[in-house]
Formats: sequence, structure tokens, C-alpha cells
Amino acid sequence: MFVGAEVLLNSSLWLKKLKNNRIAYLGNSASVDQKGELILSRLLQNKNIKLTSLFSPQHGFSSTKQANMITSKNSIYKGLKLYSLYSKKTRRLTPQMKQSFDILLFDLQDTGCRIYTYLSTLIYLMEDLEKTNKTLILLDRPNPLGRYVEGNLLKKEFKSFVGVAPLPMSHGLTLGEIALWYKHLKKLKTNLKIVKMKSYQSKKEWPINRAWILPSPNMTGLSCAKCYPGTVLLEGTQISEGRGTTKPFEIFGRVNMETEKIHKWMKREKADFLKGCFLRETKFEPAFDKFKNKTCSGFQIHLEKSIAKKGVFRPYRLMSLFLKAFKNIHPSVFWKSKAPYEYEWKLNPIDIISGSEDLKNWLDSSSNKISHWDDFLTSEERAWKKSQKDFFIYN
Repeated sequence: MFVGAEVLLNSSLWLKKLKNNRIAYLGNSASVDQKGELILSRLLQNKNIKLTSLFSPQHGFSSTKQANMITSKNSIYKGLKLYSLYSKKTRRLTPQMKQSFDILLFDLQDTGCRIYTYLSTLIYLMEDLEKTNKTLILLDRPNPLGRYVEGNLLKKEFKSFVGVAPLPMSHGLTLGEIALWYKHLKKLKTNLKIVKMKSYQSKKEWPINRAWILPSPNMTGLSCAKCYPGTVLLEGTQISEGRGTTKPFEIFGRVNMETEKIHKWMKREKADFLKGCFLRETKFEPAFDKFKNKTCSGFQIHLEKSIAKKGVFRPYRLMSLFLKAFKNIHPSVFWKSKAPYEYEWKLNPIDIISGSEDLKNWLDSSSNKISHWDDFLTSEERAWKKSQKDFFIYN
């Protein structure tokens, strides 16, 4: 399997399109070929490609910036101007940035989750370049979740940098397919070109012969990427999502949490939501972030290897159930975190992460009828699956 960047570099036709143009490149430390070499290095080695500027997303070009609202600055890298598209001042292209290129190559590894901000950066670029004579060439990469879809659709009043379009939490598309969908949705006239992957099987998750390179500091592997669309909800709470441990987004909990009672409540009320994994009660001590250097009680998610026997792992439902259980077992604990979150200064973090008030309202309701929440999610997912197929570019 070859990612879009490899296809471009091996294609005389694509390389001819780049010739005699000023080229900008947006990537990071996970923007590599199948041997682990940075695509930027290969671009710099090609004498027919005139690189004039570089761009970095959240976490920086070297993917070292830890969490939300930790900005990276403009700098010089490999003798080229490196512009940050993640700062307090702007996450958009400025006039100065636009003047630095004719063609922008977009080459980021996504996680298949709506709130992962590389998707947001892509959509901002499409909007910013619409009324220009610039070209955006997207070098496509795999969705590590394959075609998996789960979660409610984002409502427009909850748009933010962690949710810029009406997608479910797990959308089941590559960024190339998202770009086609969004261009159609908004009727954009952006000059968009997509370099498709070669021999990519979209229904599978991660190509077996391809190394996992961390696209951000806490996206540590495929199991983490699978848990993330659920455990990322905890970023909007006062419960640790495992940052500061060796298993972020796979370990979660807080100080003095009644794990045994919560676990029993979850299994009693909706054991179906625990399929595809088992929760192991554990203790952990974060080295940084929430509850730094404090002993927490919590869980580690262990994914079942035999999904056919155990059922499909559904992280969004799993964590919805956990939060409902937490509120029942700890009714007096204030569980929501407060703004700001990802440069949104007014809306509740849990709402912009989940994409609407529906999850919070269900959690705050006195009813424990999980079936109502399940039915709502199923309806939202069914609507998305029906519309997304028009934009598949891979089997």
C-alpha cells in the first residue's frame, strides 16, 4: 500500500504539475513513507520541486506539543519559513502565508475522529483558499478506524476548532473523502486535487506492513486511536483521560473514584455497551495534567482480539455509559470542566467535544434508560452512513 505522498513522488505526471510552481508543504513527524523517511526530506531532495514555505498543525511540525492550547510559533526549519496553523492568534491562513506559495501540499495522518484537529485544519484551508488562484493538493493517508461510524452529528451552534462540520464522532472516511464531501456540502470552488492512495483497503483498519508513527504525542498506537473517539469525551470533564500515563486514552479515572461500584452499574444497566473490550479496574498516577502525582482509581480498556465473538467495540457508547454510571455513583461530584477549551471561551467543553447538548442533557436527566440514548445515536449514524457513500473513493 502506498500513501498519497508516495504516489505523488513516484509519478512523473504529478511531479510535472508541481514544476515551475512555488510549493508549500503541511506535514509533521508522522508524514513519512513506508520506510519511515520524512516526506519533507524527499521533497527537499528533488531538484525539480521548489519548496518555498512550510506549515505545521496542532502539536507542531515535530509533534512535541502536548495538549490543547499549547501553541507553536512561526520559525525557520531546513532554511524555510515554517508557519504555525495552531496559535492563539490564528488557525487560519493569513495574507502573508498565502503569498508564500502557488500550491500547498497537505500531508497529515488523521485518526478518523471528528475532533482531531488535523481535519479542522484541512477544512479551514479549503475555505481560506476558495477565492484565490492557489491549488490545494491533498496527499491522502489511511483512516486507522476503517469505515467505522459512531456518534451523533455535530450541530452548527456547537462549531469549534474540534468540530467544524456536521460529522459523527467517528466518520469512516479518509481526509481525501472528507474534503470531497465538504466541498460538495458548502459548494466551495477551491481548486482541490487529491492524490489517492494505491492498493488501500478502506474496510480494513491499519495496513499490516506499515509502522504506526505518532501523529500527536498522546496518540500512541492503534488501540489508542480506537479508544480515542470515546475517551476524548473526558477532556470535557474533571476525570483524567490518562494524559501523563503511558496509556493515554486507554486508561482513565480520578482520585477516590468508586471503580467497583461503577463497573457493576455499567454491566447491570447496559452490558451490551461493553462488548469488544473488557474494563480492568486499576490504579494510576499521572506524571502531568489532571491529578498530577496523585493516585487515581480507574480503568484500563483492553480491546478484545476476537471481535467476531465478543462484538464490535463502540467507544462512544462505552464512555457515555461510564459517565452515566459515574454520575449515579458520585451524584455530588461536579463532573464537567469549564471553558476555555480549544480557543472556545463560552461553550461548555463537553458540548463542543460531543457536538451538541444531547449527551450532557441525557447525562443530567434523572432517567437511566440507556436505550433512548442508543436509539438516538443509531438514528444519527444511519443518516450519516446513507449520505457518506457518495464520497467513497476507495473500496
